[in-house]
Amino acid sequence: MMNHDVLKALTERVSHGSLEAPGPSSEEVDLITRAAMRAPDHALLRPWRFVVTEGDRRGDLGVVLHESLRLRGVTDEAQLAKALKAPLRAPMIVAVMLDYKAHPKVDRTEQVGSAAAATYAMSLAANALGYGTMWRTGQYATDPHVIEALGGSAQDEVIGFLYIGTRKGPSKNIPELDPGDFLTHF
Repeated sequence: MMNHDVLKALTERVSHGSLEAPGPSSEEVDLITRAAMRAPDHALLRPWRFVVTEGDRRGDLGVVLHESLRLRGVTDEAQLAKALKAPLRAPMIVAVMLDYKAHPKVDRTEQVGSAAAATYAMSLAANALGYGTMWRTGQYATDPHVIEALGGSAQDEVIGFLYIGTRKGPSKNIPELDPGDFLTHF
């Protein structure tokens, strides 16, 4: 049996950059996380951790981002101010961390792919619950200061900062693409 709701969610998903309160409830966060836990995962390593930041802690995350720039020698005040405000763009941010585990058959690239699939599943689940999302990475994703502040270790990285909240304004417009432009047969 074909589930048209699932296909619609997959084929119509868009990022939404303008998000406001309310964000997901704790029960909804549980559902969103359950979706992530179903991501493909060779050897069942669960190479991910999810760090939720909401409420006043978003300001604390902004301080971490600001410190990250300062530690790298950034002195541009506009860029530093933007870092402080970045986590305030949504009521909830989930940092999906790669929790790398050395394994003889599952290399780092495969574990990154699994954590990315978990991030995408979270995004789809949040959208299915009626929220908008924006997946962000950038310079903070591999910054040791940010990773340590989020509880990661030297071999970890942030696969995505998933901003989640109630959509405000229009969604990002993505042009229709022809699948045939990307599909070939062997």
